Amino acid sequence: MTRILAIFKRDYLAYFRSPIGFVVLAIFMLLSGLYFSAGVLQSYQDMVGEIAFMQSFLFIVVPLLTMRTFAEDRKNGTEVLLLTSPASTVEIVLGKYLAALAMLVTLLAGTWLHLAVTLAYGGLIDFNVLGAYLGFLFLSAAFLAIGLFASATTENQIIAAVITFIVIIAMTLLDAIASITGQMVTTLLAQLNVFGLPETRIEQAGQAVTRALQWLSPMTRITDLTNGIFSLSPLVFLLSVAAAFLFLTNRLIEKRRWSQR
Repeated sequence: MTRILAIFKRDYLAYFRSPIGFVVLAIFMLLSGLYFSAGVLQSYQDMVGEIAFMQSFLFIVVPLLTMRTFAEDRKNGTEVLLLTSPASTVEIVLGKYLAALAMLVTLLAGTWLHLAVTLAYGGLIDFNVLGAYLGFLFLSAAFLAIGLFASATTENQIIAAVITFIVIIAMTLLDAIASITGQMVTTLLAQLNVFGLPETRIEQAGQAVTRALQWLSPMTRITDLTNGIFSLSPLVFLLSVAAAFLFLTNRLIEKRRWSQR
């Protein structure tokens, strides 16, 4: 635990020893502040809308937060010192991941002032707002794990950011991709129809493909949370995604550690 905290402290403070932490914080607060100010000027305060608005920018925020996590150490040659230290690969990965997660919570904490203003103006803070915050946090946790894995695969921070950007965009647009893929499958089966399937069966096959892909969509799963409907299913799914990518990252770092010996 002590080693995790040491790595956590090192990486979290590193965000503020370089411009990246302040740049991301400025971007996040500027965008959220503009959205909130527009609501105040129009005499309404919609914290759920603001969180959903900021959620749509995770494809920018997450790559910026994670691109340097492992890539910078590899580029600077400090990874060798880290891998030959007494800390296990699990402790290294967890320390870096928790630092990125803490930085994102720091960004999100900036919107708490908006909550106070909303209450002061007589705005409604209900379970929908709590669900929106919870959904944002767990979705970010999954995306950060993906970014961490991308950073571990290369020593180039730009490449790591691009990989994370593409994966997050694909996951965000998975609903649309699912619909298009389902229609393509339906059209393809209708054109070929080697087995002479009836039209209803072909449509059902296309719909099954669409539903299967939508099941993987994290955006669909957190919809209930933003509507104030709480269930463990979306949280478990997002935690599973985070755990899977953290496991892959650990295996990758462990492989490189053994190559140093």
